[in-house]
Amino acid sequence: MIVQLVVAAGNRMGQVIPVTEEKFIIGRAVDCHLKPSSELVSRYHCAILVGDEVSVRDLGSKNGVRVNGERTNTEQKLQNGDRLVIGPLDFYVRIACDGDSLPELPPSAADSAVNDPDAPTISLKYAKTFQQLDDDNPPQ
Repeated sequence: MIVQLVVAAGNRMGQVIPVTEEKFIIGRAVDCHLKPSSELVSRYHCAILVGDEVSVRDLGSKNGVRVNGERTNTEQKLQNGDRLVIGPLDFYVRIACDGDSLPELPPSAADSAVNDPDAPTISLKYAKTFQQLDDDNPPQ
């Protein structure tokens, strides 16, 4: 299964972050896979779980996780096109089964994003760096 987070707002809008592990941890701790610099993100904020289906699990974060505008404090199934908000981070979820091409996001996904120069920076532990991602996915 191919799972990606697509940045929905901020100076990295449209940037694709591949979910490279079955348990992809997002938080500020050094051993997290995706490490935002924002204090609004807990050290171990949430996990994207990839198996027969894709879900997000809040790991006891202070500011919570929102899926399509609804806060979830437990594990919630994700579907292609879902909006995932983690503290100040705003993503669209893109999911495809192996062998299938990645589906397009809804037109509203690209139209609703706002460019925010104060958006937190993000570092990736196991995925490509943003420069490599920029090289792979030049702006359209």
